[in-house]
Amino acid sequence: MQHILIADDHAVTRHGLRELLREAFAGVQVDEVADGHAVLAMLASRTWDLILLDVLMPGPGILELLRGIRALNPGVPVLVLTASDETGYVVETMKAGANGLIHKHHAVDDLLEAVRRIADGGTYLHADTAIAIAKELQGHKAPASLHHDLSERELDIFRRIALGRAIKEIGFDLGLSDKTVATYLARIREKTGLTSHVEIARYALKNGLVD
Repeated sequence: MQHILIADDHAVTRHGLRELLREAFAGVQVDEVADGHAVLAMLASRTWDLILLDVLMPGPGILELLRGIRALNPGVPVLVLTASDETGYVVETMKAGANGLIHKHHAVDDLLEAVRRIADGGTYLHADTAIAIAKELQGHKAPASLHHDLSERELDIFRRIALGRAIKEIGFDLGLSDKTVATYLARIREKTGLTSHVEIARYALKNGLVD
């Protein structure tokens, strides 16, 4: 590998990943961006050997962003970093174009194994995640969660609300009007029964939907 792109809106996370990759892969050049729009712009600037992509950043939602990446560069390997334990979300992320997905609480060795495997043209899911998906496919599925019926856009906004982002900030990130974001928020409240931003934040943290 020669060129790796890290996309994460937390500077400390980017720094840690950059130093880890430089230590593990001699001579690799690591660049950083903090939002989804910058990821798409960087794809036009050079060929990348790997993209590490945070699941939630300013800009397009993760599924929309993955589809945009695939439209620009169908072959670039993409590893998604997530805090969510939702197996259904994992499947949707892989369908949208991710080559692998790893939870942020997994060990450094797991991350490096995922990077190597994906850079070599393979795919990666941690064993714990694969087992959880297998259990669901076998019918051992947990009761539906409150956010089960949220659409892709609603779930994206749900996560951003949980992180404390204001309606204006969310609208700017996603290219939506304040009124449209407020309409989505009303639907979220109706579907989940969570009526306040505090309730949404507590639920998201408890269910591993945000860091």
